[in-house]
Amino acid sequence: MLEKDIENLIAKHPDEFFPNSGFKLIGQQYKFGRCSADIVFQDKFNRKIIVEVKRGILSRDASGQVLEYYGLLKSENPDDFVELVLCANIIPNEKKKFLETIGIECKELGYSLINQIANKVNYEFIRSEETENIKINIEFPVSDNIWIFQGKPEIYDIYNALKDEEVIKGFHWKVSRYKNAISEGNIGLIWLSGKEAGIYAITEIITNPGYYFETEAEKKYWIDITGNEGEQYGVKMKLLQLIEPPILKDLIKTNGLKNLSILRQPFAGTNFKVTIDEWNRIKELIKNNGTPTASYPVGFNGSLKGK
Repeated sequence: MLEKDIENLIAKHPDEFFPNSGFKLIGQQYKFGRCSADIVFQDKFNRKIIVEVKRGILSRDASGQVLEYYGLLKSENPDDFVELVLCANIIPNEKKKFLETIGIECKELGYSLINQIANKVNYEFIRSEETENIKINIEFPVSDNIWIFQGKPEIYDIYNALKDEEVIKGFHWKVSRYKNAISEGNIGLIWLSGKEAGIYAITEIITNPGYYFETEAEKKYWIDITGNEGEQYGVKMKLLQLIEPPILKDLIKTNGLKNLSILRQPFAGTNFKVTIDEWNRIKELIKNNGTPTASYPVGFNGSLKGK
């Protein structure tokens, strides 16, 4: 699923996302001087509604971007009433509260909701050249030791950190259990908790557990750094593949993995053991449902630690 897919669905079927709002499309990629807003609607009260769409976790720069659009639109049409809406797959509560206090409505559109509406309206997702060239037979890393590392999007902006070129040099994750069992060469699976809980990436662990400090590149993605300052204990990993769409919890639970340790004991720690049988089943789900969209052969020096 591309960001453009979400934009197209909202623009073409606004009632599915904003029921009873009477939205009428003014335009997509609507020009404001040097900028373009994703979507502009007019509602039943003749107000203009600017909708900005972001895939994944809502990033920090999104609010500034939509406020710039607001100013440009008001300067062109000073007598118009203008409302702002930011849409993303995941919107941390703290960010939502802040944005709504400054008059920006936040609309969380989970992957499952997007897929549900797409199926309802028979929308065909865009297949980019990159997606078309992906091999069906994914080459998975090999190891007898597989671990799930849990992250909380309300604490750390993991999704966008994994796409940051400064961060994609190597990253760390806090280890709270199995300190003597985890080792270099093991496989890691990145799990985001919350409404859109599931597996978002595959990694390779490239150090044994030990103490580390995070880099400046990593620090900017903390939403709540309380208790995570200074030296921490964990491992360094390199990102092998982002999984898009992610393998969500509901799919996992209904495909023979209801006893996965992170589902049985989600509050037990930051890292969880995965059996070989479970890993084989997860690989099948990734092949059938998720598409790795990026492969990075180098580790990235960052801290996405037990967030």
